[in-house]
Amino acid sequence: MRDSCTAWRHCDLETGYAPPVKRLAAVAVPLVALIVFAAPSLAHRRATQAERRAIIAAVVRQGQLSKAQAACQIVTISTVNTHWAKLSWPAKLTKACLHVAANGIIIEHRTTGGWRFVTVGSSIACPITGMPAKVARDLSACH
Repeated sequence: MRDSCTAWRHCDLETGYAPPVKRLAAVAVPLVALIVFAAPSLAHRRATQAERRAIIAAVVRQGQLSKAQAACQIVTISTVNTHWAKLSWPAKLTKACLHVAANGIIIEHRTTGGWRFVTVGSSIACPITGMPAKVARDLSACH
């Protein structure tokens, strides 16, 4: 029992007993560390203005959205792999967006040639061909 007490100042070296607070800390500290360091790996983010402009230009050029529809989109970037993006409609639409609104999402992938269309839909089944599963989860891209 002596080895299990070396980290504790207030530990009975003969019995190995650690006070409840010390035992709680032994569980809580690693758990908090796991949450703090694992959560950002699945924490997509809004596109920067430059990213948004490039992605919006790509989907309009690809014919996936009109310019009016593109102006309404929320553009989300995966933090698992920033070469992946999702375009979606906001929960609350402006009057201008109400006139052009549809439903569903668009998935884009940035390659050396720029942003490329991957898929579009309102109920996309997993897996998405070519898209890493962690990225799909990060972007909530499929079910």
